[in-house]
Amino acid sequence: MEPAIAKTPAERRQACVSGVATIAGYGFCVFLLSLLFSFAAAPVVELPFWTVFRRCASIAAALSLWLFIRTLERRSFRSYGFAASGAGKRQFRFGVLLGLSALGLLFGTWLALGVCRVHITADSLKLWRTVVGFLPAAVLVGVLEEMVFRGFILQHLLACSKALAVIASSALYAVVHLKASALSLAVWLELGGLFLFGGVLALSFLLTHQLYLAVGLHAVLAYGARVNKLLIEFTDPSLSWLVGTSRLVNGAASWMVLLMMGGMVVWWVRASHGGGAHHEHA
Repeated sequence: MEPAIAKTPAERRQACVSGVATIAGYGFCVFLLSLLFSFAAAPVVELPFWTVFRRCASIAAALSLWLFIRTLERRSFRSYGFAASGAGKRQFRFGVLLGLSALGLLFGTWLALGVCRVHITADSLKLWRTVVGFLPAAVLVGVLEEMVFRGFILQHLLACSKALAVIASSALYAVVHLKASALSLAVWLELGGLFLFGGVLALSFLLTHQLYLAVGLHAVLAYGARVNKLLIEFTDPSLSWLVGTSRLVNGAASWMVLLMMGGMVVWWVRASHGGGAHHEHA
């Protein structure tokens, strides 16, 4: 569960400053470890340094998370949103179903309208290695990133306010996932889509007080973003502002689907729990 909200203005300010300082310390630790790992790996891998750095950042994020939660805070990972309960399993299943439904709606519509077509890559080894091999990786990505953004970062910022917690955690999530270096309309559209997706994931935590739903949804969309480029191609690049690309969230229509997903999360949580108390703490 998230840290208790302080009651007096002075306590709230102190808790907010403490939360921001903790996040800043975590970010510095991730950055420092990423640099160290990158310099160690760069001489033995034939990849650009920035590519190496981005990959090392995932390892650094996981190690830093363990250091801060287990060693410095002396808390359990379950206390950040992985309480052992049957409700968690139901939330995870709904997240997976919602993600699959969103992908089906997007690609089904685009295929029906002719703005994309089935185009299976000729590299069968790469195809099956990705289709099968990325399944566990997608779940791992979902767990790690939800622990970082909706677990550690959002929950520490709740000491300031819910609005700040959602906006800041979603903005950070969007920025670290951006691959392009030059700003353009496509980049802004992708940033907006990533921010909205982060908001949906944050909403799922605020409503359930658990990360299971967010992990299921995140894992499915991460899998879809990796696999779809091997199965389909978009026929008209000039429509990318509307329909997006293989990145999934960078089209105006994708934004509408993300907003619909947020509405579905609200509906499902209320329907599942009758609008009453619905969360279980570790």
